[in-house]
Amino acid sequence: MNINLKKAQRLIYIIAFILATSAMASTAPWWIGTPTKLIRKTLMVSEVGLDRLPVYTLTFEIPHDGEFTGRTQSFEKVRIDYGEVVKMVIPNYKPKSYSMSALRAEESEFDVTLKIYPNGRASGYLDRIQIGETVNAFGLRNEKTRNPGKFFGGIAYGVGITEILPMARFELEKGDAERVVVLWASRTKADTFWDDQIAELEKTYKDKFEMVYLFSREKEESNCAEVSALQGRIDASLLKQIFEPRITITAGFEREDARFLVIGTKAMMRMTDDMLTEIGFPMPEQCLLRK
Repeated sequence: MNINLKKAQRLIYIIAFILATSAMASTAPWWIGTPTKLIRKTLMVSEVGLDRLPVYTLTFEIPHDGEFTGRTQSFEKVRIDYGEVVKMVIPNYKPKSYSMSALRAEESEFDVTLKIYPNGRASGYLDRIQIGETVNAFGLRNEKTRNPGKFFGGIAYGVGITEILPMARFELEKGDAERVVVLWASRTKADTFWDDQIAELEKTYKDKFEMVYLFSREKEESNCAEVSALQGRIDASLLKQIFEPRITITAGFEREDARFLVIGTKAMMRMTDDMLTEIGFPMPEQCLLRK
């Protein structure tokens, strides 16, 4: 009797193992993503050799038959206002993070705006995708929390504006920030884009929103004058010149009322956070998004 019972238990274990293995085999790993179709490709910045790299907005159709587990999520649930990202699965490489520059869930589509780098493994792959073709992708949740304040200062290096400007819009729409100032550091006027979106924000939030341009290599004075741009590079002195009077004098806020977000390379973000701390805005305590 005991022998038969042991045989039965062993058989049950074997069957359970086979069923579990089959279930695992039929479920793709979360990092594989789901096929996501490219439906439009819009040129934002034209290429001029190595002096100016091209920038495109890629518009994807939101798939509705994907399976998402763990921290992955469907695209329509991505929270741009919390800095959540889309992961594009690059073959023979890794899932690469990109910020959504726009989400139109009611139209079942979203945008990713990116710069195409020479020999860029991820950007080059996405640049080669043709309209109607798919790339595996997924949305990714994060564990950040909002730390709102009366003043929001967004600092964008180059194509980092694709995350900062949508964030500025959200802060204005939420109403927590009574004053929003975006500093966009670019090489030249020709490296900038989204003129229509910026103009719309300036018109809608006339007394609340301000765009400050900073060009490091612009040679035409007329281009600087067109957008009242400053010239130079970001340093602690320039950050103080731009933000301190706008916070404490123009808006009449306390320094503690200010929140900042910096988008660029990791080195640029660390450097700029240190500069903000140096001029009296301690980071990450006064960062808009905190882990």
